[in-house]
Amino acid sequence: MEDKLKISKTITNEKGEIIFFGLQHFLDDIAKGNCCFICGAQPCSKEFNDEHIIPNWILRKYNLHKKYITLPNGTKYKYGQYTVPCCKECNSELGKTYEVPISELLNKSYTEILEDINKDPKIVQFLFKWLTLIYFKTHLKDKTLLTERDTRIDAGFLSDNYYWEEMHHIHCVSRSHYTNAKIDYNVFGTIFIVPALVIENADGFDFMDNEVSKTIMLQLGEFCIISVLNDSCAGFTLYNNNFSSIGGPLSPFQIRDVFAHLSFINLNLKERPIYFSRFSSSLNEYQIKATIPEFVELLEEEERIISSGQLLRQFVEPIMGEVENKEQILKEIEENKRNYLFDNEGNFIKN
Repeated sequence: MEDKLKISKTITNEKGEIIFFGLQHFLDDIAKGNCCFICGAQPCSKEFNDEHIIPNWILRKYNLHKKYITLPNGTKYKYGQYTVPCCKECNSELGKTYEVPISELLNKSYTEILEDINKDPKIVQFLFKWLTLIYFKTHLKDKTLLTERDTRIDAGFLSDNYYWEEMHHIHCVSRSHYTNAKIDYNVFGTIFIVPALVIENADGFDFMDNEVSKTIMLQLGEFCIISVLNDSCAGFTLYNNNFSSIGGPLSPFQIRDVFAHLSFINLNLKERPIYFSRFSSSLNEYQIKATIPEFVELLEEEERIISSGQLLRQFVEPIMGEVENKEQILKEIEENKRNYLFDNEGNFIKN
């Protein structure tokens, strides 16, 4: 059996293709540079075009091209222009690898999707890799978006305070189709697919993610996918009892309640998974692996970074609109005295 080597430097194959970005190479060329985020090509070396952050088939299905996404600073940005540069070759390959099969799957009904997953559980892993790609593109775009809407204020860009080192692993997973990396089971994070309400006069599409908690949510009509990208299913372990108590389709507020709890768990893990890449000594086999804690536990309450109530307030306030006693409601949410999923007896709140 060949020895396995943990690698921290950039690795290229005999064709000169970058199979693994060393951390500093990733920071210089991807996080801070303008190279193709899949193959690493310089813009002057290949033809580039624009890769939609939210896939084009979703934009077409929900008539989003001329509608707006609201950025973290409150700026509205047209979905049709919400793109990142990518070399033409990699852009085309992304379409074949992900968008064609994913669109075929997710254009089915919620029940049909679950039936397909029951027949082939690896579909969930495929969806997870697709979500890492959307998440990474979202925050790659933040390199070009100003922090302050008022251009007279020089406050830099949204990504300036990102700890990009934490994105390195997600980048490895998001380009695993290019590198042919084998991803160990323990690497895959929490993913829930839940029924969702389509609100009257809404288009049935919803999207949000959180850079700090590495959590992403995508609603497509009657179902919603929520995933944590770097928890090795810790959220699933600690939240599955609550998830099992969900007794119907979720409203946008209830979706954010689940999102807040999964974010809370990931931000307050006592011990975190450790991710690394490993190659055979001949460099012909690449694995993305994880060392996971023996027990999944949260920090003691006094050590926690943030509460689930504080996160829930942050996630629901932008969609709350003007309601009576709004500040009081938000305060109760923040203090964990109010939630949207379960009543005081622990019963699911049906809409």
